[in-house]
Amino acid sequence: MVGISLLAIALRCWDLSAIAVEHFDEGVYASNLWFTADEGYRYPDRHLYAPPLLPTLIEWSLLIFGQASWVPVLPSLVAGICTIPLIWWMGRKLGGPLCGLAAAILLATNDVHILYSRTALTESLLCFFMLLSVSLAHCTCLEHNAEARFSKRSIMLALLSGLMAGLAWLTKYNGWLSLAVIISGSGGWALFSRMPLRQWKWLILHWLIIVAVALALWLPYMISLDEFGGYSAVAANHRQYFGGLGEWLPALQRQVFNQYELSSWTSIAGLFCVGFLAWNRSALERIIPTIMTKMISPSGCWLLASWCIGLTVAIPLYHPYPRLVVPWWIGICLWGGLFAAKLSVGQASSLSRQQSEKQTGWKPVLPVVGMVFLILFTFIGPIVQAPPWENRTELRTIAVNDVQQAGEIAKLAGFRENEVIFYVYGEPAIFYHISAQNRLVGPIGHLDFALPAARNSKVPTFLITGPHAEQSNLFHKQWEKLGNEFELIKTEQALPSRLVQLNNENSMQLSDPDSYRLYQLKPL
Repeated sequence: MVGISLLAIALRCWDLSAIAVEHFDEGVYASNLWFTADEGYRYPDRHLYAPPLLPTLIEWSLLIFGQASWVPVLPSLVAGICTIPLIWWMGRKLGGPLCGLAAAILLATNDVHILYSRTALTESLLCFFMLLSVSLAHCTCLEHNAEARFSKRSIMLALLSGLMAGLAWLTKYNGWLSLAVIISGSGGWALFSRMPLRQWKWLILHWLIIVAVALALWLPYMISLDEFGGYSAVAANHRQYFGGLGEWLPALQRQVFNQYELSSWTSIAGLFCVGFLAWNRSALERIIPTIMTKMISPSGCWLLASWCIGLTVAIPLYHPYPRLVVPWWIGICLWGGLFAAKLSVGQASSLSRQQSEKQTGWKPVLPVVGMVFLILFTFIGPIVQAPPWENRTELRTIAVNDVQQAGEIAKLAGFRENEVIFYVYGEPAIFYHISAQNRLVGPIGHLDFALPAARNSKVPTFLITGPHAEQSNLFHKQWEKLGNEFELIKTEQALPSRLVQLNNENSMQLSDPDSYRLYQLKPL
């Protein structure tokens, strides 16, 4: 497991210099640091995109570790790495040692999970808290006994499960799904096990504890939304991404395409590693005697079924953003681990074990050599820069160039190079990179600052636009009125990474580069 964890670290930390804030939501989450108390220490309308936990963690990461381009992804990176031993632990409880090892290998080499562990998005952290919450709830179910006696251990496990569910909810608005998985999964287990009433009472009390703790964490934040129109404003924003049953099949097809596009030989190598483990179980027994432990947890299987079936049905109901599928992969990796454990049963008879023990020469090391070869094979993805390892620094380069160009213009006008004002229209990632260079910059969704009555500074003022401005009807209407107030300084193009391209409507084909324009506001 240590080796698998080191592999996960290597794959997720490969070439950190290629990582930078690029996705629209990344810019929103990473920009807390540059807003004042009057602005709520947050990007405008950030509550529409995510609860506060991840932005807060990114803010503290920037304060502690500085503003290197990869620092905003640090919370996701740590969560993604920690999910590997966590899924191993859950897999062991679910189906024995081999199930845990196989699930850990599948997730460690899963391209989609690697990709989102290398972003400043919510998915990696959400998956960690969801899986930990469900795993603790599973441990609570394992404490269940015929007498249905309450114990400090089961109550403590329920409290911790609720705490993790609350943290998942504070990471992403659909974090409550961990509660749905726990109740539906353990409820199905209890129903089909024909539990007597006293055991139902035991289970329901633990449900109440889990839900109560999660709500205790969630409700203060929900109350804080009142000043922004309440949770109804968030729900109204989310409804625009809901396609419903009519769009279920097209969304499913698109999600299959998305996952194919984001995958590489690394995931395939992980599958081979798991198959190799199952096939060489007899050799593995000499290293890990307990690998033959046979244990299938009925409650764990019900929780896992609830996780996978629920997400499989629910995900295509929404716009097919690739990130929605990341939690689904957690469940699939656990199913893969369980399947590998079942597949290997019977492979190692006592006769084959005796024969294996008598092997001499180079034959006993074949399984080790094969496994090392397969692990090395997982690095093909990083070497060829598959989607999880694409260079995502183009927007950062554009922002650096804009700051440099603006500084030169300011010096020619008799100002210091940092005596400039930037306005960024609808591009939070550009806003983040300009702010990280200690320049005064404001995120905007209008051009009212160009009105003569609104001008209150003589320092050089600049506007940066990108693809979101091009797609905005409001921008084009205002540009017809105020476009003459600006002078085009330069245009740069950047090809978005596959991560960003697949969020767009027409991402079935490779997109053209996006144009980013730097304008200067003409003096009065």
